[in-house]
Amino acid sequence: MKKVMPMVCLALLAACTTPADVSQPLTAGGDKNAKFDIKDSATGFTVDLRYSRYQFVPEADALLVACRSIATTRAYEEAKRRGKEIQPINEQTLRVSTGRNILSGRTSCRAFVEAVWKEG
Repeated sequence: MKKVMPMVCLALLAACTTPADVSQPLTAGGDKNAKFDIKDSATGFTVDLRYSRYQFVPEADALLVACRSIATTRAYEEAKRRGKEIQPINEQTLRVSTGRNILSGRTSCRAFVEAVWKEG
């Protein structure tokens, strides 16, 4: 019984999360935890991301990495969808904030990135 309990606990923890479908573009709803707002600007467009997921053990660092990656990927996908290229996005220009709701166990972040069209 002592050997079975750790396996059962591990199986229960593993069952709490499911990975997003990364085979689909973010615009196709591959990640149900991500909500985007895209607005045109004078030099390109902006991506405003709201991302939230349940975390049994809070991992804000992991969420920050995911949030930055999702926002950047969404900007490149939007440019491709429009048939244009954008200047490389410097990760230092992303604005990111995180928070946690201890009652629901959800950790969330918000990211904002400006995509600028390539010239010529």
